Amino acid sequence: MDKDPQIRIAGISDALEVSRLLKSAMLTYCADSGISSSMLEAMTESVESVADRISRQTCLVAVSDGKIVGSICIKRVDNPLVYNFSEKTYGYLKDAGLSFYISRFAVLQDFRKSGVGIDLMAKAIDIAHESDARSILLHSAASNKNMVEFYGKRGFRLIDSESSRGYMRGLFALSFR
Repeated sequence: MDKDPQIRIAGISDALEVSRLLKSAMLTYCADSGISSSMLEAMTESVESVADRISRQTCLVAVSDGKIVGSICIKRVDNPLVYNFSEKTYGYLKDAGLSFYISRFAVLQDFRKSGVGIDLMAKAIDIAHESDARSILLHSAASNKNMVEFYGKRGFRLIDSESSRGYMRGLFALSFR
């Protein structure tokens, strides 16, 4: 096993392996969050859908010994109000300006707590910062203590939460203002 997995931009040819990684990681996410896997869109997403995301967004993968062990996608959001669901959220997002949104963050079980997730997140934050973004947004189950703590250590704070998907889902933001 490589000591330091290499991070690179994903290609469409990575879609199958990324899809398998996401489904595996999301099972742990569901267990840690106390939610059913049927509540997550990522669990039913096709390989073609993953390939489409890779082609439209900046998707990064961490590769160790030729195997994808982590992934994260980040996309530019010129109007972050698309994530508005309450007056509280609106109060934060109305002046957010250029933002980025993180999704499909996953690390293979054997590579958790190894720094791979920290490295992927740092690279995604760098991409947003270098693009003059004012903030980065992401959603995560508010009940997932591990992820809430992970995001908090990276400077993200919980802006608001809602339950339209059947579980308490938090909107987290990292501001560069």
